[in-house]
Amino acid sequence: MLSNNKKIATLFTSLLLSLLSINCHAQPPVVSCPATFSDEHGTYRLINVRLFDGPICNKVELVPEFKKEKVIWILDTRMDPSLVCLYNGTSHYIVLDAKGATSCEKKGVPVQAECMQ
Repeated sequence: MLSNNKKIATLFTSLLLSLLSINCHAQPPVVSCPATFSDEHGTYRLINVRLFDGPICNKVELVPEFKKEKVIWILDTRMDPSLVCLYNGTSHYIVLDAKGATSCEKKGVPVQAECMQ
């Protein structure tokens, strides 16, 4: 009986460590820009993003770092970032509250943008 309890405890511990390891490596986005934006006139493709500290009306735009195929913003926990998604062929844009994010990045063609914890 003791041997079975040890096996169960070992199996449980290994499963728990595996789950913790997966959770530490997987960083789900806090927010991400939709790939397209649609209105009554058409569907528009994401072409660029801008990041602001606080509401965009305060005009405190953050400057990114450029790394190969990515644009990266490293954020301070005291910031309240707003991710602005810009779309080709329209003056409309989407503003996403990225509070809690520690970094944001823009990459690829087609463009993808997200903020992560």
